[in-house]
Amino acid sequence: MKLPLPAETRDYFGNDKNRLLKISNLGLLFNKYVYSWQEGWQKKDENAREFRDDISKIQFDKKYALSVYARQKAVVQGLQNSGWHDESFELTSDTRLIIGLGGTSVIETGMTLHPLYGFPYLPASGLKGLARAYAEIGCDAQKEDLLQVFGSEDKDPRYATNNQQGKVFFMDGLPTSFPKLELDIMNPHYGDYYQEKKDSKGNSIPPADYLNPMPVTFLTVAPGQTFFFAVFSRDEGFAVKGKEWLMGGLTELGAGGKTNVGYGYFRISATPTQRVDKNLQVTEANSVPKPTLWENASLTWNPGNMTLTATKDNKKAELKLGNNKDKVPEPLRNRLFEKRRTVTANVIVEPVGNNLRIVEIQ
Repeated sequence: MKLPLPAETRDYFGNDKNRLLKISNLGLLFNKYVYSWQEGWQKKDENAREFRDDISKIQFDKKYALSVYARQKAVVQGLQNSGWHDESFELTSDTRLIIGLGGTSVIETGMTLHPLYGFPYLPASGLKGLARAYAEIGCDAQKEDLLQVFGSEDKDPRYATNNQQGKVFFMDGLPTSFPKLELDIMNPHYGDYYQEKKDSKGNSIPPADYLNPMPVTFLTVAPGQTFFFAVFSRDEGFAVKGKEWLMGGLTELGAGGKTNVGYGYFRISATPTQRVDKNLQVTEANSVPKPTLWENASLTWNPGNMTLTATKDNKKAELKLGNNKDKVPEPLRNRLFEKRRTVTANVIVEPVGNNLRIVEIQ
């Protein structure tokens, strides 16, 4: 087992891979303690796959993630005591979550991990961008509202006198406990083409069907993992807007990578989000929307954007299914997906921002 570490550290671990896998900080293991190197510091694809597979099976200690979560809530409490208006909530991942897949990594596929604690998280900068995207795409927000909430879009220092700071601040999305990891796979068919390889005559290899697929595994956050989000502002109205747009982005646009094929979507937790009020008492957030049953709603399927649409009394609710069609009951699938006909079903929907989202099909 070769490790690119100081001699004292290598001696501590020896050749015991199991001892190395007991490291509680995933960031250290993922970025520093990679043990898939061979002689000459070369690395084979099968070694990297084995390393990723080993990581996905680890049950990391949840205690320190809970401590960071508690600290984040204490920060929110401190802001409240200082006169800030906060809007905090929890959402649960509805599909696998890919964070930082294209980041630099010695094992080819990356993952965004907290720089100190090593667990997967959603950086605040990305959440702010997601909330803005939803405000523009999903809500047609007014330009003045976008300016007040997010600040000036133009960051050119030459026009600094005209720039404006946003009035809403976004916090990192942190897991409420150490999230479960799952191994996923992508299967590029044109590896030789992407790597710009040449054939025996020195010509570039085209992207053809006779090329062999090259499966590549990567780590994801499993569905069913709960994350804590918070926005705050001196203006309560802007804080509420920021929360609505962020919730809409997380549940309808998706966070992280590969959202167009169904990754990265969140759902509102079944248990109401709890928040701490200014009197240090825990109360249920009244702003958590309640689901509504639509009886005999019409369901249609759009294979282009992988979206399921329910309509009832001139109202519309949508859900991006991607390739996961298990939410639709078996008796409806053939007519809906294969024949692409409208079907009738009882549908539970819930409001997300200014839109409606399908929760369950009965």
